[in-house]
Amino acid sequence: MRAIAADEIAPGGMKTVELDGNEIVVCNCGGTYYAVQRRCGHMNAPLELGTLDGTYLTCPMHCAQFDVTSGEAISGPVPPDLGHEALPPRLGAYMQNIGMLMKDVRTESMRTYRTRLEAGWVEIALCVGAPGRLAEAGGISKVLPKV
Repeated sequence: MRAIAADEIAPGGMKTVELDGNEIVVCNCGGTYYAVQRRCGHMNAPLELGTLDGTYLTCPMHCAQFDVTSGEAISGPVPPDLGHEALPPRLGAYMQNIGMLMKDVRTESMRTYRTRLEAGWVEIALCVGAPGRLAEAGGISKVLPKV
């Protein structure tokens, strides 16, 4: 399915498209295009607001990282650096509560979509694998681990 003109995405850039109700981020990795689900596998942040370094996409919210070639979660979230100063008591209690709630939150690998470049357009196949699986013609090619 035609998604976006290739020249709309600069090398190292990303754009969001919606195809048949699927929110997808198209990534231009040096002229090779990859398509992944729009929402982070950690806290549902919009990934197009993150950064793309080579084929590694970093979430803007907590810095979880994904490989756009496979959808694999390559690192979980990075906790914020609160410095060395003591927190006010109420904020300290709040942060302890958040830490307790977050300890069981995982970063899931994300869906990927097959792409091809055709007549200047990035085309995306909407047959997807389950999260953590790479969709390929003829079925699922591999299962990816959870971080």
